[in-house]
Parts: sequence; structure tokens; C-alpha cells
Amino acid sequence: MNLSATTNTFHTKVFSTKDKLRFQGEDRSGRTNSIMMVNLAERTSIVLIPQQKQYAESKRPQIPGQGVTFFQAKDVENACGDWRDVALAEKGKCKKVGRESVNGRDAVKYEVTPGQGSAGEMWIDVKLHFPVKWRNGTTSGELRNIQEGPQPAELFQIPSGYVKRSYGTPGKAKAEKP
Repeated sequence: MNLSATTNTFHTKVFSTKDKLRFQGEDRSGRTNSIMMVNLAERTSIVLIPQQKQYAESKRPQIPGQGVTFFQAKDVENACGDWRDVALAEKGKCKKVGRESVNGRDAVKYEVTPGQGSAGEMWIDVKLHFPVKWRNGTTSGELRNIQEGPQPAELFQIPSGYVKRSYGTPGKAKAEKP
């Protein structure tokens, strides 16, 4: 969710299991209006287009968040290397600042600056090994109402009946099964 301005707030449910994420955007009435699945290990993303029963696949993860890089830190106390790898910020700066509580959860705070981009901060949940709060010059956000538990495998799979969207011909789907 974007917390940069109250009028711009949007709600997204985030589901996570091992190295996979699902971002499920909701409109003001709580209906799902966008779905993106990210495979952190393979660095790929899939956008589901439910209205057209199509999906689009990208070999370059286009992770939502307008400036936040989602990743799972192997070592929460030393997450800068993992952040640089995923953010593709070899020349970026990362510095551990200390521990803070974010919505009642223990987190380690980092100051980060991508190779190109504005400086910011991120808080990584000690138990989840996952960013739960972030902010930089253009955006900020945090995860709230975190509920831990097993996730159904179907959340991270392309639903049956969906076809791969072809970008060669606008509006036409390439009939390809997932």
C-alpha cells in the first residue's frame, strides 16, 4: 500500500511462500483488480489479466511498489548483499541502522540508495526476512495486518483457462497453455 498521501492510498494483499510472491490489488470496494506473481529465485513476474483470462510473462521482474525492491533476506542482520543482488544496485549504498518495531513486529532498519535513484529506508521483519516498511523520495509504504500461515500453491500458479498474451498483435492472445 502506498502511504505517501492519504488520497493515493491503495490496498494490496501480499501472499508469500519461499521464493514466490503474489500481489493482489483491490479497488475501494475490496474487489480484486490486479494480480502479479513474482518468482524471486528466477527473477520473473507474471501479470494476470482476469477480465480477459490472459497472462503476461516477463523475464525481468517488474515488482510493484514504485521504488521498493521486495526480496527475502537470508540474514536479516546483514541484508545489504541480498538487497544489492535483487535491486541490481552493485554501486548502491546500504547501511544497517538498527532495530525498530513496525506495527508490533521486530524489524531491522536499513538506509539504502540504489545506484541511480533517491535514498531511502527499509525495515526487514526479523521473523519473515521480508521488507515490511519502506520509504524514499517518491514513495512510502508498509505491510499491515500480517497473518502468518501456509499458503495454497494455487495462489502462485497461472489459473487454468488462461492464455498467454501476445504483444505482437494488440488485443489478441496467443493460445498457449501455462
